[in-house]
Amino acid sequence: MKLKIYWLFVFQLICAISLVPMFMYASWQNWLVTLLVYSFYGCIGATAVFHRLLTHKAYEAPKWFEYFGTVCGTLGGYGSSIAWVAIHRAHHRYVDTDKDPHSPTFKGWFNVQFLIMFNQPNVRLVPDLLRSKFHTAMHNYYWLVHAAYAGILYSIDPFAVVYAHLVPSFLIFHAGGLINNWGHTWGWQDHTGKDTSRNNPILGYLVFGEGWHNNHHSDPKKWNFSEKWWQLDLAALLIKGIKK
Repeated sequence: MKLKIYWLFVFQLICAISLVPMFMYASWQNWLVTLLVYSFYGCIGATAVFHRLLTHKAYEAPKWFEYFGTVCGTLGGYGSSIAWVAIHRAHHRYVDTDKDPHSPTFKGWFNVQFLIMFNQPNVRLVPDLLRSKFHTAMHNYYWLVHAAYAGILYSIDPFAVVYAHLVPSFLIFHAGGLINNWGHTWGWQDHTGKDTSRNNPILGYLVFGEGWHNNHHSDPKKWNFSEKWWQLDLAALLIKGIKK
């Protein structure tokens, strides 16, 4: 199963170009929508579902939440749930080695930040998702999902394709790149000796708790990355609500 990864590069290039009309024409209401969609793509999609639920199975969730979060993550523009989870499981299996798909030490910060989509995922690491008709469909019809969402937005407001899809996708894609880069180069370690993962307060607050990366690497099965009262983990608060 291969996602045509060069189209991910083209899509993210379009997302970057969309910043031009965004800065030229967007109202403050448009920017609020952008931040809201960014939160859906990032907090629900990438963090709560792709990362903590599907990759690490750190908690149990109802199927409606798994499916909704998968749609949010898919629209984030960093690949399907199958591709994303396979790459991240490889990261934990081979962390800080030349087999780590997004190690800034071996791949370089530029490749990790801008060209991570060219890592071909090893789908043998995701047999659980390959057995799911939903996740295989979301993988096989990845661009159809994007086209359908863009079509709905265009029918409401053509400019919404920019502020409610392309720009949020740009933001969450590069937020993830910063986690992979800064999360292994800049910050501090409360848990030493295992790998180069770092706790980074800027990313901790801006990327829904993902910046407490050293806490996460100390025990990937934890659904809450916060270990101190001031370490805000918005995704963990969301998960706590879902668990209840």
